[in-house]
Amino acid sequence: MNRRYAYILIVFYLFSGPGPILFFLNKFTVSFLPIVTLSVILCLLKNEILLINFNQIIRNIQNYSLAFNGLKYCIFSHALSTLIFGFSAIVTDDLINSYLIVSVNSVIIAPIVEETVYRKIIFGFLNKQYNFWIGSIGSSFIFSIGHLNLDRFLAYFLVGMVLCFVYKKAGNLFPAMLAHASLNYISILVRTLNG
Repeated sequence: MNRRYAYILIVFYLFSGPGPILFFLNKFTVSFLPIVTLSVILCLLKNEILLINFNQIIRNIQNYSLAFNGLKYCIFSHALSTLIFGFSAIVTDDLINSYLIVSVNSVIIAPIVEETVYRKIIFGFLNKQYNFWIGSIGSSFIFSIGHLNLDRFLAYFLVGMVLCFVYKKAGNLFPAMLAHASLNYISILVRTLNG
């Protein structure tokens, strides 16, 4: 694994992931650390980002089809998990109730950061070292653990598998990020409508 990716994993764990930051959640950490994490990732990946042809990615209809199908299977994954284990609250629910900015972070920043970490770096490394299945199972397991909810472990694991497939099939992160952002938006919308 290259050094920049290792730095990203460290920053993610310390400031966004299931690391020590969970003991220091307040209006400042939830407001600023996600954007700091995203900024660090963008700085460390700037050379890779400059090589991306965004015009081609955005105009590729297959990316939207993959994102839509990925979203559909992610929703099925959450529905299956809810049928088996029932509905349970997650850490983000309490944060959204306390801090409005968490909704924005969940829909805009989290999909970019998490797809970069879990799909590009972790899945990419494991897929390259072993194969798709080991890569997707390993990164999806870590993705599930990172969401800190045993009741929803299956849902996050299956979502991780779907997003690994979407990323692998597309060859870029855009459809996985779009599906992830849409899933988070729908989740917040449903929570809001349910009160």
